[in-house]
Amino acid sequence: MRRCLGLAPRRERRGDLGRLCGGGLRGGHGHARAPERTAEAIACAEALRGLRSRSGLSLKELGAQTPCSKSSWERYLNGKTHPPRGAVVSLCRLARQPPAHPLALWERAETARNRPPRPAVPVPAPELTALPEPVSVREESSPPEPLDPRPAAARRHVRTGAVLAAALLCAAWLAMAGPWRSERADADVPASSEPEFACHGQRCTGRDVIATRCGMHPDMVSTHRPAPGLRVDLRYEAGCGAGWARVWGQRIGDVFTVSVAGGEPQTLTVPDKYATGIRLHTPMIATDSPDALRVCVSLAPGGPRQQCYPAAPPSP
Repeated sequence: MRRCLGLAPRRERRGDLGRLCGGGLRGGHGHARAPERTAEAIACAEALRGLRSRSGLSLKELGAQTPCSKSSWERYLNGKTHPPRGAVVSLCRLARQPPAHPLALWERAETARNRPPRPAVPVPAPELTALPEPVSVREESSPPEPLDPRPAAARRHVRTGAVLAAALLCAAWLAMAGPWRSERADADVPASSEPEFACHGQRCTGRDVIATRCGMHPDMVSTHRPAPGLRVDLRYEAGCGAGWARVWGQRIGDVFTVSVAGGEPQTLTVPDKYATGIRLHTPMIATDSPDALRVCVSLAPGGPRQQCYPAAPPSP
């Protein structure tokens, strides 16, 4: 009936979806080839897990709101399969984050994935000892080649003159090209090696430290350990005029809130197991002073009650 109406068979339409999501069909059994666990692939998968944590969506919800299935997202987030570019863009949209930095990590992972393997070092073949050739006696010897009539001293003078002429030509070329090369080199040097941040002050509130490049070289304000195995760092970037909390050793259900006096608190909630075992950070909050930062930790049900830590202990 579908062929009579001119519609594509269902099997072909599912095949198109599989190509879009790298072979991860809903309920299918075809899987894409597992990529090599390169450093670029690990960084890309970690960025995807951070975006998924930022979105607050489960794997089932991701499968429902994107063209890729729940099982495909599980492989992407664990780094078992390299995701398609469209999946990264969809996840950035759901997390309400700019796609520039995640796509840059994706491009590096894609390049490393398609990099040809290094050629094997060839093993030199054993040298064979050549047998001596038989000596033949010529009946008539050819006349000797005429010797160079020029004395050795004259030949040395000719070679020395050629070398001096070549050296003079090189010196003249360097004298003419030197100023041009210096000006070109000065023009290629950037005016400043400082990173270009994507926001500053209030424009950074609620934004991600990776996407804005504020997390490249921040200052460590203070470190706190609310529970065994859990570490919370307060960090600050003066170039962005903002701070945030970075956590490590978190568990499902933990809640971390960073705040300053008069500002809107920013919260990170650990949604599931895929947001554990990695470093996470809260959204940024604008502040002129790192000493104004404060972080509160509410551990998963059954843990200690909420604990709050200032950036610096109060003065006596």
